[in-house]
Amino acid sequence: MAIQDVLQFGNPLLREPCVDVSDFASTDVLTTLADLQDTLIDLQRIHGRGGGLAAPQIGSTLNIVYINAKGRSFHLSNPVIVERSEETFEVWDFCFSANAAFLAPVTRNLRIVVEYRDSSGEKVSEEFEGYFSELLQHEIDHLNGTLFIDHIRNPESMMMVEEWDRLHNNGQQAG
Repeated sequence: MAIQDVLQFGNPLLREPCVDVSDFASTDVLTTLADLQDTLIDLQRIHGRGGGLAAPQIGSTLNIVYINAKGRSFHLSNPVIVERSEETFEVWDFCFSANAAFLAPVTRNLRIVVEYRDSSGEKVSEEFEGYFSELLQHEIDHLNGTLFIDHIRNPESMMMVEEWDRLHNNGQQAG
């Protein structure tokens, strides 16, 4: 539908829990699905990184996430993490609501099981590991008013994206 502005840290809407989707054919839901997709694809074009976007980041209170990463593109409505592995891993995370400007290491569960509704409203239960596990934990946190900065244990470890690229990728952007 349209590329939306991304709300930035400090906007109170980013701290509000979202409302579950009940009418999957409503104009609000269909518009949010399309806007999330258009906006994420534009952000990926601009920043060269990122795999997901949550509805509150574009000003919607609907419980919806859009994922576009590693050859897979899908919407999740009303996602709930129903199982988490005890095994965790550390990942350098960033957020479009921080203007994709800095990274920080956060700890995430290596594997999760998520129950959600797809774009047509069908119930799905799916296991995610590694990259997708971290990505879904980040985006589902957004739906609950939690930001990745809430998971930073050592603020001294934060790094600007440009410095990350220079030190870790010889100028190539991280994904």
